[in-house]
Amino acid sequence: MTISPDHDVLPNMAGSPPASRVGVVLYDNAIDIDAIFRAASAALRERGVAVGGLLQRFGERQSNGKRSMWLDDIASGLELRLDRPRGPGAVACVLDPDALAQGACLLRDAIASGADLLVVNRFGVAEAEGQGMRAEFAEAICSGAAVLVAARQNLLPDLEQFLGAPAQILPASAPHLTDWAENHALARRAMAA
Repeated sequence: MTISPDHDVLPNMAGSPPASRVGVVLYDNAIDIDAIFRAASAALRERGVAVGGLLQRFGERQSNGKRSMWLDDIASGLELRLDRPRGPGAVACVLDPDALAQGACLLRDAIASGADLLVVNRFGVAEAEGQGMRAEFAEAICSGAAVLVAARQNLLPDLEQFLGAPAQILPASAPHLTDWAENHALARRAMAA
């Protein structure tokens, strides 16, 4: 299901499969997905929607030409460096497994908080291979909250296999993401009342 321009209809969550609460934003190098997710998260918090999860961002350029990678915990503002600095000739993976595990703990805390929206941030190669934050992503989906995730087009088949359903593709636009998540939060609250 793709989001339509008219966002005034609340999603019907009763009896809907868990994957229907997952909003997927496809991105490439031309789209600053991190800025879009950050803007949508801030707008939702201003509207009183409880948002938890992780936002990724890139930092300074390293000696190997790559930029440092960071995860920011939405609730606490904690910054976690996700890459291991390596020398200029390094070609091995720069992902720090300890930092990834710490990020997974932060995401679990966000799930336990009962947030209306959980930002998982990325479904990447590690998740497609059954690693990374795949287990936490599954927990987020099962929590009942709306879940927002970004994925590259080439990983969409892996993501849909993981979801067990076609992905609900959302536009790479902070206002659209804000409306989608707010509608899900309102529907969730109505069901709980």
